[in-house]
Amino acid sequence: MRAVGEVQLQSLLTVPLTVFDTKGIPATRRERIVTAVEAGGKHIQKPYEAWITTDPFHRGVQVMITGPLGFERTVQFAIDEAPYEITERVRATPDE
Repeated sequence: MRAVGEVQLQSLLTVPLTVFDTKGIPATRRERIVTAVEAGGKHIQKPYEAWITTDPFHRGVQVMITGPLGFERTVQFAIDEAPYEITERVRATPDE
């Protein structure tokens, strides 16, 4: 049987949206984008994965999000998009 503190610690360490890779994102913008994407996934209950890449056709960034039961969505935004906007777009995606 686990102590209450252990359960709380375990839930704090669980990250519902894990970013596995970033390709083509400049180092000066990478941390800001990854942080915004992870923040957008904090409300979901099951684990999801994200891959962040540049989108050469639309001159921006795309995030592919996958999850349980074959869930797969893509979110696109400009590379200089505000972190709040990135977070909101990612947050809305699993609810679609």
